[in-house]
Amino acid sequence: MFTPYQNQTVNYGLCEIAKLVYQGLNILWVRNQLKLKNIIEISNQTLFLLVISLSFFANYPAIAQTKKIGVSLPLSGNSAPLGKQFVAGARLAMKTLPDANRIELLISDDGCDESLAELAIDDIKNAGAVLVTGFLCNEPVFTAANMLSKSSIPMLVSGARSNRILKDRARYSWNVWQMAPRDSDSGRAAYEVFVDRWKSTPYAIVDDGTVFGRTQADDFRALMEEAGVKPQFVDNFRPSQSTQAGLIRRLSKSGVEAIYLAAGGDDVALIGRNMIEFGPGLEIATGENVSLLPYIEDNKDIPIGLLAIMPSPPESLLAANKLIKVIEAAKLEPEPYLLLGYATIQIVLGYLDNADYNFSGKRFQTILGPVEFDANGRNITRQYFLYRWNGKTFAKVDTLN
Repeated sequence: MFTPYQNQTVNYGLCEIAKLVYQGLNILWVRNQLKLKNIIEISNQTLFLLVISLSFFANYPAIAQTKKIGVSLPLSGNSAPLGKQFVAGARLAMKTLPDANRIELLISDDGCDESLAELAIDDIKNAGAVLVTGFLCNEPVFTAANMLSKSSIPMLVSGARSNRILKDRARYSWNVWQMAPRDSDSGRAAYEVFVDRWKSTPYAIVDDGTVFGRTQADDFRALMEEAGVKPQFVDNFRPSQSTQAGLIRRLSKSGVEAIYLAAGGDDVALIGRNMIEFGPGLEIATGENVSLLPYIEDNKDIPIGLLAIMPSPPESLLAANKLIKVIEAAKLEPEPYLLLGYATIQIVLGYLDNADYNFSGKRFQTILGPVEFDANGRNITRQYFLYRWNGKTFAKVDTLN
């Protein structure tokens, strides 16, 4: 079952205005048919109300053409907290964006599960949605795309990152648009930064053994080796341990001077501290999993100069900064998926402004920065940037010395 969400105040106003219009037209008919002088005064008053009512409709044409937007999210299971963050952001957008009253959200639980996704999309489709968005997990994307492939309903994928999404889009002619960066984008962004910097530097690639870590490390390694800049040492470690002294010893023996570390933020912080205690002063580079380091308690011992390839933190964006104050006033937390939900609604509204209902060829302005799609459904705006840890937070770096 889906949860409809719309501005109920607007709907109530329309009902009242409709009554006035009906009353005015009825009296006009009586006046024309019976020509009674004693209703002239009443009808003139009603005519004034009628003019005001029709003026309201003229100024708000979009309200009379409410579009239903399906939102497929994990509202149960392990990923439910992320789905609920997204819903909070979408609903905040519905309350604060000036033209959001022209859409109605049909929110449905896909549970990050294929079977639940089938039910969710079936409900959304039968309710008359003109677009479906959300999709924080990969499996529901493929389920929905197959179910909607014979319809004209487009899909805006906000969070799922699988490279296969756009590959299958091309293969099966899906009407799918991927807002989120792809799994391989992080490794490519790191390659573009370090391929020249480490050309003459012995470096290591180390991952934490998770699917995400291995994928990130493998993507980076493949691109570096293709360019002829091979790592001198490759290793992995068990995450979430109290120390990584063994890894530090192996790195010391390898003779490397730099390391690309594909791991979670807590492990990156621990390895950085262990290097200060036991090992060599290596240049450390990592990915977006360290974006929460400014908020963890044990961040004082993280080596200054730690490099990270990641999207811009929301607090560094002016538009998001203004929204954060609104979020805090609403007693919410400015969590990443809340901001993603808000930005998604901004794109949906921009999409509905297009006469041809097409995502490509237009630049959408959102609180998380601009979004632009190519004809293949890919978000072609730059999403990863280089940051350096300064002891308190990550500062953006334009060039490395």
